[in-house]
Amino acid sequence: MKKLFVLLVVATACSFTALHAQPQQMTPEERMAQMKEKLKALNVTGVQADSVVAIMTDRSYMQGMNFREMTPEDRQAKMKEISDARVKRMVKAGIAEDTAKKVMEALSFRGGGRPQGGGGKK
Repeated sequence: MKKLFVLLVVATACSFTALHAQPQQMTPEERMAQMKEKLKALNVTGVQADSVVAIMTDRSYMQGMNFREMTPEDRQAKMKEISDARVKRMVKAGIAEDTAKKVMEALSFRGGGRPQGGGGKK
């Protein structure tokens, strides 16, 4: 009976740890608030921050693209093209080009610990 109880406790602890190891999805509102916090650190005004959030959340750049089917080189080139287009839109919105580039670096969606690669597809 004691062995069964210990086994149950260990199994529960393992599943609890595995459950909390999964990254939590943020709501769109939380993501926008996080973006605005990062923009405050770069001394971007409120109106400019709203423009940046609109530019960064605009998905029209990626319509019709399937990044999974692209080679890593093509994907990287396309992402650079999208990044450059976003910087141009920020400059049109009244943000200095050097600030726009800093914004792109600060709002980079490459999180730490996130796997970069094909994921075992052969």
